[in-house]
Amino acid sequence: MAKGKGGIIGGIITLVIGGTVYSVSQEAIVENFSKDTGMSQKASEQYVENITEDEMVPFDELGSDFISSGQEILSVASKIDCINYEYEWETYSLSCKEGKSQLKKLGNSEIALGKAYKILDLESASTEDISSVIRLIDRNNANYNLEIASQLLDYSIIDEVKKTNSYNKALLQAALDSD
Repeated sequence: MAKGKGGIIGGIITLVIGGTVYSVSQEAIVENFSKDTGMSQKASEQYVENITEDEMVPFDELGSDFISSGQEILSVASKIDCINYEYEWETYSLSCKEGKSQLKKLGNSEIALGKAYKILDLESASTEDISSVIRLIDRNNANYNLEIASQLLDYSIIDEVKKTNSYNKALLQAALDSD
């Protein structure tokens, strides 16, 4: 979960992005989260309320985590040998070559999102940078719908990654809307 340099006080979350302080209500985050995930307002409220301060990490740290994850995925993809091996995840609709390509796409989207998060930690970060992170979150979530993701990861992991991304998107969108 993303965390600016601010904190949570009585349902209002303050984020500092690029030297600008954004105050967003938990209600706005819940509404944005519900829209993005398709979850009911009540389920979204429960999800958002259950996020603890300990789960919140600075944008720089979140960015580093995404970059590391993306590099790990690209490393796995680079070791796939479609000529000499047949993999358990290969299916009629997912060839080795296509699976490898999808892994690269997922890895590259993780790295791009990580770099964008790191920019939010800079004094020069702007509303355009926030919008860029939101677009990259959408792309990253879409890439978790790729067949290779469902072949290699449990549904619960994919679901939680997408919800975490959606929470961060909801937070950033609320910051933009509060401006």
